[in-house]
Amino acid sequence: MEVFETIEHRSFEPSIKEKIKELNLDFSIVEGQVKFLCLDPCLCTSYFIGVDWLKEGDFAIKVDPKIKGLDVMSMFQECLHSPALHNILSEIYHIDLDSTPIEINNAAFDITPMLLIHYLSVLKQIVSKGLKKDYIREEENLASKIKGKIKFSRHFNHNIAKARYHKNYCNYQEYSVNCLENKLLKKTLLFVASYLNRYYNGKNNKNIRSTINFCLAAFENVSSEVDAVLIKSVRINPIYREYAEALKLARMILKRFAYTMSQTTTTNKLKTPPYWIDMSLLFEIYVYGKLREEYDNNIQYQAKGKYGSADFLKLDEKLVIDTKYKLLYNDQRYEIENIRQISGYARDSKIRKKLNASPNELLPCCIIYPNLEAKPNFLNRSLKEERIPQFEDFWKIGIQLPQIRSNKTITQI
Repeated sequence: MEVFETIEHRSFEPSIKEKIKELNLDFSIVEGQVKFLCLDPCLCTSYFIGVDWLKEGDFAIKVDPKIKGLDVMSMFQECLHSPALHNILSEIYHIDLDSTPIEINNAAFDITPMLLIHYLSVLKQIVSKGLKKDYIREEENLASKIKGKIKFSRHFNHNIAKARYHKNYCNYQEYSVNCLENKLLKKTLLFVASYLNRYYNGKNNKNIRSTINFCLAAFENVSSEVDAVLIKSVRINPIYREYAEALKLARMILKRFAYTMSQTTTTNKLKTPPYWIDMSLLFEIYVYGKLREEYDNNIQYQAKGKYGSADFLKLDEKLVIDTKYKLLYNDQRYEIENIRQISGYARDSKIRKKLNASPNELLPCCIIYPNLEAKPNFLNRSLKEERIPQFEDFWKIGIQLPQIRSNKTITQI
């Protein structure tokens, strides 16, 4: 098996391009499908990082971030801090657990912790609200009382045959947290704890341990014994939105580890299922979290217009904001298509109405882009930090993205 490696928005060396061309890849896709990490027919990559098969079992592609040393995991963890973002976190990444795993170097980025941290954050929400209860069937040999119905066959074998006339073997329903859904969630939580305790083995990970302990305490009266056959049959009422998301993630995690705890150990070679991460969307949501930290409800996300949606509106300044995960804005450059796009939002009648703009008012526009030399937040900063001089009232501001440190640490979930 051969893995072809590159970074975002790059192509390959000529010799590798020739090998890929010989595969006669089918680049046709249906709407919403991510194929070959969005590699285009010219063999240039897009905003998607990850690993995927070009020809299953023989040739794979691996795309790394274009920003060297970028801590993708920390960016994702920052997105978990805002409850308003939890509904769209699953759109950032995708894992194809039905395909053959791809073997890559263990030093490479592993998607598994992202999946597990996502699960923990959803589970923490559930625990904070309280575990759901349901009626479950219990069988017990009760002393001097009857509950529910007597199971006569077992009652005879356990009691009558042994002259234990004061006992009754009963089958009854009980309203309890020890229902099938919670059993599945606890079983998964134990897998998550086992993996993360090995993966994050440094001393600076108190937050992850406290989150796991917080969740385990809530599941104290829940069994982790659940048949793998029953896992697929678990259904949840749509009213329990967090449960639906948690159960979806739980199934993915258990399938990832093949339902056995021994699969949570780490090795020198990493076998990972094909996966992708949409870096453009991750950057957008990361910036949203940072904007909310500083400006709170003054920021409106995904403001729908007559045509398209602006990433953000800053209501008090009547500012139209768009994120661009592009390094060219570090220089005195711009992409005219970006300028036209954001200018169109500023002239969209529906968006102008949201900002209470007067008929002839020119709305200011701003581009937020990654800049490793900028500040990591918007504290005490004006979003109109640097003018794009070629256009009237057009601004840009950079934000520093987290970098990988030598020791693995994890922030609060």
